Amino acid sequence: MYFRNLVLSAFSIAVVAGILFSTYQAIFITPIIVSSEVYEVLEPSAAHQVEAWAPEDGLERHSWSFATNILLCFAYALILLSAMTLSNSMTAVKGLFWGGAVYLSLFVAPALGLPPEIPGMEAAYLEGRQTWWILTVILTAIGLWLIAFQSPLNKGIGVIMIIIPHLIGAPQPEIHGFVNQDPKAIEALTQLWHEFIIQTSIANALLWLMVGGLSGYFFTKYIATIGDISQE
Repeated sequence: MYFRNLVLSAFSIAVVAGILFSTYQAIFITPIIVSSEVYEVLEPSAAHQVEAWAPEDGLERHSWSFATNILLCFAYALILLSAMTLSNSMTAVKGLFWGGAVYLSLFVAPALGLPPEIPGMEAAYLEGRQTWWILTVILTAIGLWLIAFQSPLNKGIGVIMIIIPHLIGAPQPEIHGFVNQDPKAIEALTQLWHEFIIQTSIANALLWLMVGGLSGYFFTKYIATIGDISQE
C-alpha cells in the first residue's frame, strides 16, 4: 500500500509538472535553441564524421522532450517523496521550500560558475565540468541543510561549504565565446544566450516549485496518512 501510493503519487506529480514544464519549454526555450543552431559551425575534423541521430524539429522534437521530462519528473518526485519521510511534518507549503532548496542546489549554484549554454558555444572539457558540477551540488545541498536545521556554528560552516566551489572556480574553456566568429553571428548568439539563461532559470524554478509543492501535498494526503493509520 505504501509503495503503491508512493509510485502513484510520483507518477501523478510527473504528469502535471512534466506537461507544464514541457509546454513552457516548447514556447520559450526550444525556439532559442533552434535559432542558435542556425549559427553552428562544424570543426573540420567533425565535418567528415557521421552525424549523430537527433529528433527532427517540430512534433518529433517536442514529443521526445515531453517523454524525457515526464521520466525526469517521475524520478525527481520519487526522490523528493522518499526524502520527505525523514521529516517530522510536511505540508504543500513546506514542499515549496524543499523544491526551492533543490532548485538552488541543482541549478542556481552550478549556473553561477557554469551558465546554461546554447549550441555553438566554446566549453571546457566535459569531465572537468561534471566534476565541478557534482562537487557544487553536493556542497550546496549540505550547506543549505546545515543552515536550515543546525546550530549557529554549523550554519556558518554551511555558508562556507556553499562558497567553497566558487572559490575553486568552475573549469573554463581556453577561448571564451562562440565557435562562429562572424560579428553578426556573435551579436545574435549573445542575445540568444542571455535569453536562454533567463528562460531556463524561470523554467527550472517553476519545475522545482511544482515538484516540491505537489510532493508536499501528495505526501501529506496519500503517504503520511498510511504511517499514521498503521501506528494506531
